Amino acid sequence: MVGLSLALRFAVIAVAAATTTGFETTTLDAVKTFSTKILVDEVAPLQRCSLIAPIREAQLHRRVANSSAVHVQRTVRHNRNNLDELATHPRDATNQVFLEIFGASESVVEQALRARCPSGVVESGPAALSVRAVNVQSDIAPEAPIIKMIVNSGDPKNRIDIVFMGDGYTAAEESKFFADMERLTNDMFTGETFAQYLPLFNVWAVLQPSAESGIGVDGTPKDTTFGLYRDGTELRAVFTSKPAEARRLCELVGANACDFPSLIGNDDFYGGLGGEFVISTRSPTSGTVVLRHEMGHNFGDVGDEYDGSESFGANAAESLYAISWKHWLTTPGVVRKEKSALTFTDHMWYDLKNGPYKLSFTTSGEYKRWLLVMTASGAAVDASLSITLDGEPLAWKSSGVKDRSFYTWENRTHGFSAGTHEIVVTGNGPFDDAIIQQLCSLDLNEYMDESEFQLENNDAISAYPTWDYMGIKTFRPSNEKCIMRNMLSTSFCSVCIENMWLKFFERVQLIDAVTVTNSTRAALKVIPLGQLRVTNPSAPSNDSITVQWLKAGVDQTQFRDLFDVDLALATGGASGEWTVRAKFQTPAVRLDPTNLLQSEVAFTI
Repeated sequence: MVGLSLALRFAVIAVAAATTTGFETTTLDAVKTFSTKILVDEVAPLQRCSLIAPIREAQLHRRVANSSAVHVQRTVRHNRNNLDELATHPRDATNQVFLEIFGASESVVEQALRARCPSGVVESGPAALSVRAVNVQSDIAPEAPIIKMIVNSGDPKNRIDIVFMGDGYTAAEESKFFADMERLTNDMFTGETFAQYLPLFNVWAVLQPSAESGIGVDGTPKDTTFGLYRDGTELRAVFTSKPAEARRLCELVGANACDFPSLIGNDDFYGGLGGEFVISTRSPTSGTVVLRHEMGHNFGDVGDEYDGSESFGANAAESLYAISWKHWLTTPGVVRKEKSALTFTDHMWYDLKNGPYKLSFTTSGEYKRWLLVMTASGAAVDASLSITLDGEPLAWKSSGVKDRSFYTWENRTHGFSAGTHEIVVTGNGPFDDAIIQQLCSLDLNEYMDESEFQLENNDAISAYPTWDYMGIKTFRPSNEKCIMRNMLSTSFCSVCIENMWLKFFERVQLIDAVTVTNSTRAALKVIPLGQLRVTNPSAPSNDSITVQWLKAGVDQTQFRDLFDVDLALATGGASGEWTVRAKFQTPAVRLDPTNLLQSEVAFTI
C-alpha cells in the first residue's frame, strides 16, 4: 500500500508519451483510508464496546500520516439510550462517547479496535455481526427514501457532505420538507456564517415520510421516521429514539456522502442537540440559530464558549500558558486575562404560571460594566412579561414570537454597587397556550473597564474567562463575537474560522485531478476557491490559489498560477518527471503546520 504523508506527494502512473495520448490522475486514487466506529463508556473502559460501523474503506483522512498511523475522532454522545439499545447493551448514556478509528489498512484499524476494546465488541444497530464489512441480505426491503441533492460541489470522495433528514413530515408534506431544507441551506451558506466554505460542501435532503406529523413531547415520540421528541414541553433539547434508522438512511445517500448527518424535526419551535447527529427543527425563527451553533460543534470538534457548559478543543485553553491562538492575539505577544466575573448562570426552565421568579445575587462592587442575558418562551407581546432589577423596571420588548428568544441588557458605564441585588421576572399571561410562558435562563457577567477588559472591539482576540458546568475556569478567544458563545451571532471568531478550515482540509484535498491529453496538455482541476470562486457577496475576496509546475524538481516559472498548460513549452520539452503543487492562501488561516491547505500530484510523461 502507498504510505500516506502530510506532505501529500503521491506517486501515480508513469506514461510513455509515444504510446499514450492522455490520462487523468487524482490525488485520491493512490491512497486509502479505513475506519470503524464504536461507542464506549469512558468510566468503564473494560466494558464491551458497541460496534456502530464495521471496518470499511472511508474517505481520506490526512491525519493518518503513514501506513501504521492511527487517528481517533472522539464525539460526545448527547442523545439518550432507547429501549433497544438498553436491551443490547445495558448502561446509561451519561459517559458514552463515539470513537471513529482511522488507519491506512483494515488490519491497522482492527488492531487499534482490539486494543481499545479488550473485552470485545457487541453489535449495535445496523452494524454487521463481524467487525469487517460484509454484505447482508434481507427478505424485507425498506421503502426507499426520497433523496435530493441541494448543493453539488463535487464528488463526495473529496467533499464534505451534509445530509438533512426530515422527521415528522408525512407524505403529504413532501414539498414542505424540501422547501424547508432549501431555506435552511440558504440561511447557512449564503450568509456570512459558512459562505466561505461552500465550495467544499455538498448538501443533501432525505425524506422517509412519517406516519404522523410533528415531533413528540413529554418524553414520548410520535410515529415518525426517527422518533424525535422533547423531554417535556420546554423548548430545549430534542432527542431521537431511532438512531440506528438515522444511520441506515444516511448511508443510502451513497459512498462517502454521510459526513455530517442532521435530523430536522417538523416543528415550529426552538430545540436541538449535538453529538452523533446535529438535531434541529424547521423553525423559521430559531432553526437556523440552532443549526449554526450545533454544526459549529461538529465541524470544528469544539465545545461551547458560554458559561455553564463544557469547553474543549481549539477555542478553549485550561490556562494562559496553554492558549493555542497566540498568533491571533489583537495585541501580538501579549497574553492577558480579560478581567471579568460570572455573577450567575441559571437555567431554571421555570413556568411563569406558577408565579414570579426571583433571583438574588451578590456583587463585589469592583466591576465597572455588566451584561445580562435572558431567554424566554411564550412571550409574543410586550405585555407578556415584566422584569425588574432592584425594584426598578428593565425596559423590555418582545421578539414578537412565542418561540424561545434571547434578550439582553447591558450597562457599559456603571457597575453594580457592592451587596445583594434582586431580579424578578413576572409572567402576565395568558397561560393557556401550548407553548408555555417560560423563563428559560438568566446569565449575568460583570467586566472591568476597557483597560482591563476589551469590550468595545467586538473582534478582539485575547484570553476571556469562561466557567464550565463544574465551575472550572477556562479561557476562550473572544468575548461575544462567536456563535459558540453567542447564539444570536451570525459569525465565528477568527480562531474558530481557522480551525474549521484545517478540520475540513483533513478530509479533502485542494486538487481534485490532473488530466493530461495528447501527452503534453495538462489541466489542473481544484476545489473552486480563491480566484475560482463563484461570486458570492458573503464569501471572502482576498483569498487565492497559487500553482507551481515542477519538472524534475525545477520550478517552471512560465507556468506559475496557471491551471491549463502546454508541457511542451517547458525547459527540455514535456518528457520527464512532473509535480504540480497547489496551495490555498487565505487570511483566515495564519498557522497551518502540516500544510493541509496544500496538495500536489506527481506524474511522468
